Amino acid sequence: MKRHLIIIICLLLSVSAYAQQRVIDATDSIPVSVASIFDFDGNVVGYTLADGTFSDVPETAYPITIRCLGYEPLVIAEPKDTVWQMKQCFYDMPELVIVPGERNVMKQILYIRNYFSLCNEIDTVTHFVEEMAYRYVPAIEGEKIGIGSQIHNSNCRSFSMHKVGDLDSVAYEENSKSFILTSTLTNLSSKEILVHESLKKDSTGYYEKKGKSGLALVQRLSNGVFTFKEDLLADKKNHTLSPWPLKLLGFTLEINQFYTTNAFSINGDGKYYPKDLLEAGFMMEAEGRGKYIRKALDSKTPVEVRAMTEIYVVDRDFLTQDEAKEESTKEAPKMHFKIPSNVPSLNEATRKLVERAKAKAGK
Repeated sequence: MKRHLIIIICLLLSVSAYAQQRVIDATDSIPVSVASIFDFDGNVVGYTLADGTFSDVPETAYPITIRCLGYEPLVIAEPKDTVWQMKQCFYDMPELVIVPGERNVMKQILYIRNYFSLCNEIDTVTHFVEEMAYRYVPAIEGEKIGIGSQIHNSNCRSFSMHKVGDLDSVAYEENSKSFILTSTLTNLSSKEILVHESLKKDSTGYYEKKGKSGLALVQRLSNGVFTFKEDLLADKKNHTLSPWPLKLLGFTLEINQFYTTNAFSINGDGKYYPKDLLEAGFMMEAEGRGKYIRKALDSKTPVEVRAMTEIYVVDRDFLTQDEAKEESTKEAPKMHFKIPSNVPSLNEATRKLVERAKAKAGK
């Protein structure tokens, strides 16, 4: 009996050891939360919690890659009882010029990456989608421009893999429609963000606010960048949300994890506006109940849905209100893909998916 008890304790300690993996910032040792964890096939299989520890990630997922807005990707070969460090990696936008008063509309040019996976017990669909897009925001704080700040798609290309057991097939599509998550869930905030009082007199600092079911938001000043992370479900009943627009489209999701991150260059005002944005990110985990989501896997039961979106502001232009309104009513011109050299590289599995899909399409 004692021997059996010792074996059970050892097994529990072994499981506990793997659960002790934690990710921190290499500069100041602050936990890196809301980082997405990718398996060796490029599927999102988990995320880091508020203290930097992993959500449930099976050993079969390794080697894994961890991606988080503002950090270089981290590759982990096998589960190990250790603290992993991630290096910060922000890029600089060109310095803003003084804009003539009548050109009070900023057109932000965006490069977007979407990672999206659906899976059940035997079937997995992996999508990697790149977009060029733009949005209009006020170039001067507090001014109204009479036009919405929603994201407009200009160019889109998708790479996908359908895997059943050891067999898989890949596909590539150009000029596809805007990705459903970007257009429906991930429209960027158009509101100003206020820095907490405790951070206003510092160039570095950390502030967090708790919600009903975890951290509602985190604010951080580091390396010349202000980062604002928010748990959109922190005060939702049962920490879940089911967006009605997706229900209407047949993509019903019961979302149980949904986080946003925004990064801005630090200023001395204590206020950050859409025009100041450098990067943004979204991380989502959900149960897919909609008919089109289940159809993708020919599944009669709900499927696991996980997604991560990275949005980078790559350029800016200034328009008058009349120019912006007229432009917004026309079909968006097709933009060539513009990927900043210092945007973190793709993980190895996604890179291979892109190469395979392009080769199959003869690109």
